Amino acid sequence: MDTPRSSLKDNVYAYIAGRIDSGELSAGDRVSEQAICDAMGVSRTPVREALIQLASDGYLDNLPRRGFRVRGFDRKNALEVFEVIAPLDGQAAYLACPKLDEDILSQLRFLVGSMDLAIESHLMLKYDDLQREFHSTYVRLCGNNRLINLLHQLERCFIKRDYSTVDREEAYRLLHKANDEHRHILELFEAGDATAVRDYIRDVHWSTENAEFTVW
Repeated sequence: MDTPRSSLKDNVYAYIAGRIDSGELSAGDRVSEQAICDAMGVSRTPVREALIQLASDGYLDNLPRRGFRVRGFDRKNALEVFEVIAPLDGQAAYLACPKLDEDILSQLRFLVGSMDLAIESHLMLKYDDLQREFHSTYVRLCGNNRLINLLHQLERCFIKRDYSTVDREEAYRLLHKANDEHRHILELFEAGDATAVRDYIRDVHWSTENAEFTVW
């Protein structure tokens, strides 16, 4: 059975995003359509569609007669995303709070513990995967599809986390601080305090002071 074109495009999108995330592709690097076709064994059509989508989402520049190049994510972009995502994520938590049963709370506890282990092992990319899953666990339950889609779109802006501007001990401290915030979010969920969790996520967890660590 042939793979649907949309699935191929999504696979190519994820492949390119993964190369950016791993550092194989950096700001300014050219993204070769042919190289991707060869690497993935797919035709140019899904590759072209994925590149256009990545450009639309803000990760690539589509330069006339020069092809696609990786776009950097500067401080202004980071600040703008934080200012938008903070109230949206807080509202998702507010709407989800009454719907969190013991199974979901147990999953959130597991994710917080797993993030602690990832930090101790200096597995930053694993930590990033886990923190995304932590947030998406309650976002999926908020019941507002437009809100879910907006947050999913904004989450794509954080393809790459960069702690290279600080030393290892400072990065270690910052990650522990972030997970302490996840732990407090969990405590507010356990208490059923929807208003407090909304305000904490909006005003503390997505503080614009943290925006500089998503710049690349």
